[in-house]
Amino acid sequence: MIAEDFKINFKNKKISLRPKGGRGDHTVRELYSLLMDLLDEPENMKYDIPIEAKSKTEYLLVNGWTIDEKARKRLKGNLGSRE
Repeated sequence: MIAEDFKINFKNKKISLRPKGGRGDHTVRELYSLLMDLLDEPENMKYDIPIEAKSKTEYLLVNGWTIDEKARKRLKGNLGSRE
C-alpha cells in the first residue's frame, strides 16, 4: 500500500520513502490520489496543494514541494516539478 511506503511532510513540503517502505513500485497516479486524499483531512486543509495533474499520465509537483531521489525511483510515470 502506497501510504505505508511514502512519508508526506506537509509542513516542510517533502515527500520521502519511509525507512522500511518502498517494497514495491507505485504509479505517480497512485501518489496523486494519496496526496489528494490526505489533503482532504481537516488538519491538512491549511497546506498548499502539492501536486497537479496535467493529464492522466503527467503530473507536476507545485508550490515548492519536493520528493527525494529514493522515493522518486519507486514511482512509475511522469512526475515533473514547476520551477
